[in-house]
Amino acid sequence: MNQFLSSFLKFIFPFLLLIVGIEMYVIYYPSTFNVKAKYLHANAATTELLILGSSHNQNALNPEYLNLKAVNLANASQDLQIDAALFFKYVPRMQKLRLVILELDYFTLEEKNDKENFRLPWYKRFFGVELYPISFYNRISLYASSPSFFNKVLIDALNPKKTKYKINEFGFITNDFPGVMVDEKYDSLKIAATAPDRLKGKHTAVSLDNLHFNLSRLNSMINYCSKNNIAVILLAAPMYSTYIKNEVPEKNQRKAAYLDSLRNSNPAVKYYSYESDPRFLITDFKNDDHLNSNGARKYSKIIDSLTLSILATY
Repeated sequence: MNQFLSSFLKFIFPFLLLIVGIEMYVIYYPSTFNVKAKYLHANAATTELLILGSSHNQNALNPEYLNLKAVNLANASQDLQIDAALFFKYVPRMQKLRLVILELDYFTLEEKNDKENFRLPWYKRFFGVELYPISFYNRISLYASSPSFFNKVLIDALNPKKTKYKINEFGFITNDFPGVMVDEKYDSLKIAATAPDRLKGKHTAVSLDNLHFNLSRLNSMINYCSKNNIAVILLAAPMYSTYIKNEVPEKNQRKAAYLDSLRNSNPAVKYYSYESDPRFLITDFKNDDHLNSNGARKYSKIIDSLTLSILATY
């Protein structure tokens, strides 16, 4: 029996070591999540500007180019319920907070993650935020939250032809160029021709239930800021023309109706749309709805000037 157990342990040990090694890698390799969490926890008390939102704000606003001490907590597929959870956990700790940037893009009000979203355990791990009960398995293993996602991360890390992304101290990717624009060599005709297939179903779902749910979260953050003398800016980031042409008109109409009501109820909250801003060229984008790192530098400097001008009179 002892010999069998010894042989079994010798057999299984390399596999256990591999599993532990993979888990340690996915937790500690530099990612936007863990770098942002590290920076936030070290700098919350002195943060002056908080940025929330989806990958649109994540890819568009680089704190490196902002004069205010900023934390960008926007992440891929991050919805308003996650924004609100992060907001109400960390804003009370930000004694020097002066301004909050919230994303209000075309799709923001009608998108909502369900409890099966594979990134939710990451928020528990790195930010201590739990929107829905996280399974025991996902609590002890980040890899288990999405083996297919992390398998791709591991494969890409071993592939010398894949771009090795550089992440600054704020958790912002500074060499984020791969995408359809590079693939098509910034050829506007090719990009337009392939857009219908590429954008089919992207952000086209409509949901009044999600709209009402999200408005309650958005308004709760705005009301908190108003009561605590914190300025709020709602931003719509630059988009390429193919994405704009794919938008569902009724979603924009509902967003416009909300903005009209907000201007009447809380005129101090400002909304700025850069969606069709002509200063952004095809070479500023990595795909239809995300700026590349050069576009982000341009946009961040624009928003830097905007934030400083708003605070000068707030």
